[in-house]
Amino acid sequence: MKKWRCSVCGYVYDPAAGDPDNGVPGGTAFEDVSETWVCPVCGVGKDLFEPVNGDESEAGNTGGQPAAAGADRPVAEMGKNDPKAMQSALFKISYGLFVVTSVKGDRVNGQAANTVFQVTSDPMRIALGINKANLTHEFITESGVVGITILGEDGHDLVRRFGYSSGRDKDKFAGLEYVRGATGVPLVTGGIAFIEGRILRDQTVDVGTHTLFVAEVVEGAVIKDTEPMTYTYFRKTK
Repeated sequence: MKKWRCSVCGYVYDPAAGDPDNGVPGGTAFEDVSETWVCPVCGVGKDLFEPVNGDESEAGNTGGQPAAAGADRPVAEMGKNDPKAMQSALFKISYGLFVVTSVKGDRVNGQAANTVFQVTSDPMRIALGINKANLTHEFITESGVVGITILGEDGHDLVRRFGYSSGRDKDKFAGLEYVRGATGVPLVTGGIAFIEGRILRDQTVDVGTHTLFVAEVVEGAVIKDTEPMTYTYFRKTK
């Protein structure tokens, strides 16, 4: 069975060992682990795990960065459709860290996410990738609205709060200061900026385990003019 690595902290899930301290017995394939399970080291969800390929499985915890496969090869030898090399290249893509929120009736929920980006400036539109198994996905799909809280470099606790567990098991907003936006979504006040969007349902794309939502920006503002949290910065300073 394939091992899986947390792309935030580098923890490697070994199916042979499982995670018995958190209710996952040895011999459990990663695909069979509950969707509410989280990384026992940093607390992010399953959607931030990547499969470990080939000899990487023997490397253990490497901080989330796979070996730079093919880095020393001459350019003429590249283009071999090497999955390990391609995965290494994907790890070089830069990401931010955000709290993505939505509503369903009188309920609110949110999750940590790294795939949020601007698509166009005129009209103002953003896109975000959300795992179909996440409760936030259910809320966004039903309500058609989404809130994005952009985190600053002091946002580690918010990443852990919204990445540690599923909203099916706990109220992530309990005891947390937030405000309701124009669309009704909760916006965490601890960020440096916020964006609200309405989902363009005819532009929603099924990409397998995730849905790519495209949203029209209907509100937004900067709260603190400081540097945003990047995925790399969080991993280095967690």
